[in-house]
Amino acid sequence: MSLFTFELHATDGAARAGVFHTAHGPLPTPIYAPVGTQATVKSLTPRQLHEVGAILVLANTYHLYLRPGDERVAALGGLHRFMGWNGPMLTDSGGFQVYSLAGTRGEASGKSSLRTIDDDGVTFRSHIDGRRHRFTPEQVMRVEENLGADIAMVLDECAPPTDYDYNVSALRRTHAWAERCKAAHTRPDQALFGIVQGGIFPDLREQSARFLVALDFPGYAIGGLSVGETKAEMHATLDATLPALPADKPRYLMGVGTPEDLVEGVARGVDIFDCVLPTRVARNGQALLRTSKFNMRNARFADDPAPIDPTCACYTCQTFSRAYVRHLIVAQEMLAATLLSIHNLHTMLTIIKECRAAILEGVFAAYRAAFWEARRRAAAHDQESQIES
Repeated sequence: MSLFTFELHATDGAARAGVFHTAHGPLPTPIYAPVGTQATVKSLTPRQLHEVGAILVLANTYHLYLRPGDERVAALGGLHRFMGWNGPMLTDSGGFQVYSLAGTRGEASGKSSLRTIDDDGVTFRSHIDGRRHRFTPEQVMRVEENLGADIAMVLDECAPPTDYDYNVSALRRTHAWAERCKAAHTRPDQALFGIVQGGIFPDLREQSARFLVALDFPGYAIGGLSVGETKAEMHATLDATLPALPADKPRYLMGVGTPEDLVEGVARGVDIFDCVLPTRVARNGQALLRTSKFNMRNARFADDPAPIDPTCACYTCQTFSRAYVRHLIVAQEMLAATLLSIHNLHTMLTIIKECRAAILEGVFAAYRAAFWEARRRAAAHDQESQIES
């Protein structure tokens, strides 16, 4: 019997609530994963991640392969021990990072100054020192097994989303690589997910889903979104893809995760999300709220004694004022990134937990409607404030 089982506890329309079991504990879905690219969620300790409510953390295969090296991580006890995180972990395959090395997201070519893709794999130069490296499906499986995360991804090609002809050829490679990854993968305590690709084209997405489902992976990811397409195109792509995936396996939407993305993804049947957004914008002084976002550098916060979000129960909002957070940003203190990351992640994790609770209670449609109404009111209020000022 497989270690990795998915239990579907409730549905509300297409929205689903369940539990995916892993070697380091259960994942209550829908769930959001903070991104710890280089074995760290930037500016936060693992203890702070636990305190903010994180359960699943993502790390990046490409970056850890280059530095400190997957073999070193394995020799030091694996990724969990290396970074001091005892909960479930997920590693991507590096496919998106290789795509990004093209330099231009709209580039419809397998070649650039930093990487070349062929049917056997990808040759790339390190963004750190320019050294030449080679990723094949078998090599990526070895790296991910050395890292030892609970969930690993197959090597895929993330193609420009609106180029049909290029997506056809990239999909052929992605499917062949998925077969090779499954054949090369050996760790029984690691779930290997297939990745559905195909740009914004429904026929390619459905074709990819059918092919990967036939390979019977423990779960399925949806890749190649939030890379330049519109929100409407992303939603249409999800609408075409998710019904083609099995109901008894988890569905992971890769790299997508604004507050509204969570609610709309859950509404369409997504179970797992990750995104660098909450911590990345925190380092730039931006606070995420369920209804809007604040640029905390703004001078209007200089004397504001209120918390970032008076309705938020996070440590930052329960302890510090907007004025203090702004002072830290202006003074270029590292604590600013920590406090804003705590708040932003708490906001995202709270929204996803609320989505799950609403599904279990059978009121997700009402929750979704209230979420969008609150955002509409906040936008109208902000517009009125700007006119008055």
